[in-house]
Amino acid sequence: MWYFLGQGDDSGQVSLMKAVHWGTWFHCGSIAFGAFCIAVITMIRIVFEYLANKYESMAGKDGTLYKVVTCAMRCVLWCLDQYVKFITKNAFIQIALHNKAFCPSAMASFFLIIRHAGRFGSAAIIGWIIMMLGKGTIMGVSGYITVLIIKSQYAEV
Repeated sequence: MWYFLGQGDDSGQVSLMKAVHWGTWFHCGSIAFGAFCIAVITMIRIVFEYLANKYESMAGKDGTLYKVVTCAMRCVLWCLDQYVKFITKNAFIQIALHNKAFCPSAMASFFLIIRHAGRFGSAAIIGWIIMMLGKGTIMGVSGYITVLIIKSQYAEV
């Protein structure tokens, strides 16, 4: 276990303390910039919802054009928010892998996703299926155990 705390970068040695030092010293700005991008998009969504609610309270909910525009803007802002969160998450992964700043890592992750869109899509679908199977299994087993416990407690009634 002592080799995890070693200071050298020789072949076969792992320097955990050096990795922690690099991560905290060199990449805090990248993490802060990614969080700032997410915060800006979230703030834009909040301001839009505030303005939409103020307009609804003043003008009423009768305008069909208003409803269409509001719905379209909500959709666009939601898509932008999801896109920025997805790219930021993958940029953080690229930062950890390649030791680059946020913007080059975001660009590299974007092009990686574009090049391998089918793999990313199929992995997401398979992940969703496995997650649903896992949740269903946990719920089923929990329900079955609950029925067994209740039957054993109230068997004489």
